[in-house]
Amino acid sequence: MAVAVPGEGVEKLQLSVCGRGVWGVPPVFPGQVVLGVVGLGGGQHCPHPEWLFPPPGRCPTLHPVWVVVLAVLVALVLALAVALAVRSAGRHGGDPAVPAAPMLACPEDWVGYRNVCYSFSRAEGSWEWSQEQCSLHGASLAMPRREWEMEFLLRLKGNMDYWLGLRRRGERLQWVDGSSFNQRFEVQGQGECAYLYDGAVASAGCSQSRLYICSKPQALG
Repeated sequence: MAVAVPGEGVEKLQLSVCGRGVWGVPPVFPGQVVLGVVGLGGGQHCPHPEWLFPPPGRCPTLHPVWVVVLAVLVALVLALAVALAVRSAGRHGGDPAVPAAPMLACPEDWVGYRNVCYSFSRAEGSWEWSQEQCSLHGASLAMPRREWEMEFLLRLKGNMDYWLGLRRRGERLQWVDGSSFNQRFEVQGQGECAYLYDGAVASAGCSQSRLYICSKPQALG
């Protein structure tokens, strides 16, 4: 509530703010009103901008500088929100609401190629022992049925010999999974078990000790 209080040739206004008496005088300079709070050490003066205590009949306004500052802050907040959304979408491969699709993967220290995982052993053993070691990992001795598989294994084997999942059963060669050998490559020798050596496949007694190659399909990671 405003009450006019005359005195010393200057019109004063007495207001009630938060339960305290407040009086004011006309602005010292544009944009400012001088106020005093009754009961605070004889009416201490404290300047306030018009947007805090606007003159009667005027709506509160912001200084143009504050308008620009607020606009810049809003723009920065929006840019940050967009950047975070894009980063989150990139991590999930698209829409953040859609979970990332499972990917095919191989166990640690295995090599993946064309959806097949291969493991080149560091230990040597007989053909049967080597097959048992592969089975422990849900795999079998490698069965390179296709040309690209043989080329891949020859490229990685180096100068070492490795058992393959191919064995002679009577007069015929058979893969370790029971399927028939398709004669896509020559197997040298008349031994019972096949192994990979310098650019070719040979056969020898299954009890001989050699390195081995395990293989299995890639699984969902």
